[in-house]
Amino acid sequence: MAIEKMSLVNIAGLMDELDATLKRCCESGCFHIEPAGNSPDSAMKPLSEKNEYDRPLKELAQLSAQLGITLKETDFTDCDLSAPQDFNSLFEKYNTPFSELNTKRLELTQRISELGGAVRQIDHLKGMHSDFQQLFSMKYVSVRIGKLPVDNLPKLDYYDENFFFVPFETGKSFCWGMYFVPERDKQRVDDIFHSMYFERIRIPSYVSGDADEALEKLKQTIDADTVENAKINEQINELAAKAEPELQKAFSKMRFIHDTFDLRRNAAALNDKFYLKGFIPEKEKDRFDKLFEDMRSVSVVYLPPDADASCEPPTVLKNNFLTRPFTMLVEMYGLPEYKGYNPTAFVAITYTLLFGIMFGDLGQGLLIVLGGLALKKKLGAKISGLVTRLGISSMIFGTLYGSFFGYEELLDPVFENIGLDFLPLKVFKQTNFILITAVAIGVALIVISMILNIYIGFKNKDYEKAIFGCNGIAGLVFYSSVAVGLVGTLMFDVKVMSTPFVIFLIVIPLVCIFCRTPFSIAVKYKQWRLSEDEEKMTVGNFIVENFFEMFEFLLSYVSNTMSFLRVGGFVLSHAGMMLVVMTLMEMCSAAAQPFVLVLGNLFVMVMEGMIVAIQIIRLEFYEIFSRFYEGGGKPFEPVGVKFTSQTE
Repeated sequence: MAIEKMSLVNIAGLMDELDATLKRCCESGCFHIEPAGNSPDSAMKPLSEKNEYDRPLKELAQLSAQLGITLKETDFTDCDLSAPQDFNSLFEKYNTPFSELNTKRLELTQRISELGGAVRQIDHLKGMHSDFQQLFSMKYVSVRIGKLPVDNLPKLDYYDENFFFVPFETGKSFCWGMYFVPERDKQRVDDIFHSMYFERIRIPSYVSGDADEALEKLKQTIDADTVENAKINEQINELAAKAEPELQKAFSKMRFIHDTFDLRRNAAALNDKFYLKGFIPEKEKDRFDKLFEDMRSVSVVYLPPDADASCEPPTVLKNNFLTRPFTMLVEMYGLPEYKGYNPTAFVAITYTLLFGIMFGDLGQGLLIVLGGLALKKKLGAKISGLVTRLGISSMIFGTLYGSFFGYEELLDPVFENIGLDFLPLKVFKQTNFILITAVAIGVALIVISMILNIYIGFKNKDYEKAIFGCNGIAGLVFYSSVAVGLVGTLMFDVKVMSTPFVIFLIVIPLVCIFCRTPFSIAVKYKQWRLSEDEEKMTVGNFIVENFFEMFEFLLSYVSNTMSFLRVGGFVLSHAGMMLVVMTLMEMCSAAAQPFVLVLGNLFVMVMEGMIVAIQIIRLEFYEIFSRFYEGGGKPFEPVGVKFTSQTE
């Protein structure tokens, strides 16, 4: 897999053609714009114009939201509006009647809410037959209506004050009623009731009659206001239905004009000329040229991608059908630089292989494949494709393990009939083989990662990385030699670790790694220096710094290799969890066994499937990617109008 080749594009023309040029760049769908005129030596200066469509765009979006219109991208070819004042006129056309109706609606809603509160308050005072207005108009006596905690009701008898309390309704926690007190004593009595947690109810001034009459009048008023409010809502809905087609087209067109105008900030100008620059994929040259054939004042010039040192070419990963879904994993770590290495194919192979090994089950893998295909619209093509490929890998290794929804013996007759005695692989009977194989896979992947690092290092003429680094030739020789020596000695009882073997394949590579910086400088510059900045590096500092780095390198070799034990661990874990499911099923009645089998398989698929997927990402990023891959690339972002109803 490779990285798409790019071309640097310089576009120049008359200022009158700038908007039309930007529009065609957006329509191309392949132009990655770069700020022009950002060089201090350039005579052309960037444009810094205020976008006059900002306010109309926000107003139209706000009005649509208030009318309950969900904005969506709409064909606006027959929309004649273009200038900001045109969109302002359209806004006023519908905003004026809506504002009048909305004001009435808000007033009615507020009044209904207030009346409802009054009803809830007065409902507790049904036993009162006095007129509210007469009660509150008394000159020498004050009246307080409210609720008192039931526990405090007997305490009123202990106070020798000039008041009396009239209860109307007593519930479990509160007693609603009112007390009368002479005007001259109200402050002292109010303090007493306040200390007993009396909560006063404020009766609105418009309430008249006794409690029953007041309730009836309030409910009639609420009913009338509710009917009126429903009529206003209906009128607003009619207005929205009438306005929606026009607002949809107007907003879509204004969004296009607004976003295209924003791109002017990337253009530079000198007198009556404009200048744009950006990148397009090399394969799009002919199609891009045709967009400007009828614009004689506009010239389009193509240059090599590295012709302008002020801008870095963007990265587009070039992948085939099989590996494309795994692009998202590479993007999670970071895109490679334009001249870097595209690891998508390597990730696709290793991720698929590791998932199948760690989650091998023919039946569960089949469900994963079917689930990925069924949820393609909901998950998206990339995730669906990734899930489908992982499911196929799970099916393949599930067949090798002889596992079908936890039934480990189901496929045995199949292998016996075709004469494969060593299959299926019984997990619990070959535990050591599985763990050793997991470590061997880890060693192989680490070695391949080092080879990739060497290739990338030579490609970029980075000799420290390619030859002397811990992941270069020196690191590869050291790691491979130690691995071969340990395997030969411990597993095959072959004395590989001879003196020449240790000196030439272990000690010398370690010395190269330790002195990687001065060795690489000697190769590159034909002179001996301890570091690129020799003034800041003494011999003592060099020894101490590289000693600890060597310790870190050696530790990483061990830890990274041992990390792959988790591959074998999850093989055993998956088989163990399914064994638990089968045991529980056998303990249940015949009627319950199918439910236990289905629920158990679903639980294992969801829980262990997610854990395995995350663990493989960890292996990819920490044990594999860290040895050869560097992100830092710039994503390819072609200009265009990304329609959204949100405005800044």
